[in-house]
Amino acid sequence: MERQKGLIATRYVRNTPSILVLCVLTCVLFSSCERPAERKAVYQSTLDSLKQSYAPDHRTAVFDLTVEQGATGIVVKGEVDNPQAKEGSLAALAKAAGAPLVDSIRVLPDPGLGVHRFGIVSVSVGNVRTTPDHASELCTQTMMGMVLRLLKKEDGWYFVQLPDKYLGWFEAKSMKVTTAEGVDAWRSSGKAIVTAYFSVVRATPSSKGLPVSDAVMGDVLQKLTHNGNWVGVELPDGRRGYLETGNVEDFERWKAERRLTPGDIEKTAKLFIGVPYLWGGTSPKGMDCSGFTKTVFRLNGMELNRDADEQAQMGEPVELGENFRNLKKGDLLFFGRKATANKSERISHVGIYLENGEYIHSPGGAGVRLNSFDPSAPDFSRYERDRFVRARRLIGTKQVSELPQH
Repeated sequence: MERQKGLIATRYVRNTPSILVLCVLTCVLFSSCERPAERKAVYQSTLDSLKQSYAPDHRTAVFDLTVEQGATGIVVKGEVDNPQAKEGSLAALAKAAGAPLVDSIRVLPDPGLGVHRFGIVSVSVGNVRTTPDHASELCTQTMMGMVLRLLKKEDGWYFVQLPDKYLGWFEAKSMKVTTAEGVDAWRSSGKAIVTAYFSVVRATPSSKGLPVSDAVMGDVLQKLTHNGNWVGVELPDGRRGYLETGNVEDFERWKAERRLTPGDIEKTAKLFIGVPYLWGGTSPKGMDCSGFTKTVFRLNGMELNRDADEQAQMGEPVELGENFRNLKKGDLLFFGRKATANKSERISHVGIYLENGEYIHSPGGAGVRLNSFDPSAPDFSRYERDRFVRARRLIGTKQVSELPQH
C-alpha cells in the first residue's frame, strides 16, 4: 500500500511545477504534512499529558487549554493557575507544532482583580457551586471566617479556592472581598469560635435582641468584648452583635487545646447523629459522607481533604485482620468498588470506625447514623459490608494536622 501511494505521487509530480514538487515529495517522504485531524490528535495528546503533570485533579487545580488554528497562526488559549504551567505548556506545544505559537493563556488569579484577591466568608455556612448560578450543583461549603483565594470574577460570583485547595464559585455578597493586608489584619485580630451546635448573633446582649446572623459550630468571628453572659463580636463584613458566652470560646485557646484522640473523634461524630444528608454539605446544617468526616476531624484540629477518594490517600493503610480486629476507633473506612482484573478501585463513600464492629457515617438519604459490620447487630448493613474496600489510620500517624489560618 505504501509503495502504491509513492507511485501515484511520482506520476503526479512529473506534471507539477518545481516548488510544488518539493512540497509533495516532502509530504510523501517525511510525512510532515499531517491531516488536520492527525495534528489535532497530537495537540490533544500533548495537552492530556500536560494536564496530568500540572493539574491531575480538576477539583484542586486549574488547567483548561485548547489549541486552535487562528488567522495569524496556531493559538493556545485558556486558563491555568500558575506561571509554570503556562511556560511548560507553551514549550511542549510549540515542539509538537514545530512552529511558534500565539499565546492567549491567562494565568489565574485574573490580573483584572487587582489587589483584591481574597475573600473572608461572612455567612454562617457558604455554598460553593460548580458554576456561577444558584441552580448549579453544590460542590462544597465553607464556614464563616475562612479565608478564600479569589481567582476570577463573573457577574456577582467569584471563582475561589478554599483552604483545602477545592475550587468552585462563591457569591460576592457572602464574603468580604479584601486585600492581602486585609487578610493579615483579620488573622491578627482576637477571634472567637462558635462551639455550640447552633447559635444566633444578636444586635443587643439579650435573648430578645434582633438577630444579626445565625452561627453554627466551627464559625469564627472577631471577638470585641466580654460582658457577663454575652461576648461582643464582629463578623468579617463589619456587622456587629453579641453571642452568648456559653456558645463560644477564644479561638486561639480552643485551637491550642485540640487533641486528635479516638475518644474526642467519637464524641464529636456522635453530636451530628440525625443531621440530614446534603450533597456537597460540610456543616451542621447538612453533610455528605466526606463532609461529615471532614467536619469531625476539623473540630478536632485536623483538616482533611474534601472528597472520599482524596481522604483515602491520607494517613496509613490498616491491615484489617480477621473480622476487622485490627481496626481502631477513629480509623477512616472507605467503601465503593474493589479493584479487579478488569476494573480499577473506586472509592465513593467514607465513614469513621468506632469499636466492636460499629461505625458512624452519613449515607445518602439517611443522614448521619450508626451501622455495624457485625451480622448479629441490629444496625448491621449488608449493603455497606459488601461494598467496604479498605481503611486508613490518621490518628497517631505523621500528618499535617494544623487547621487553616482564619
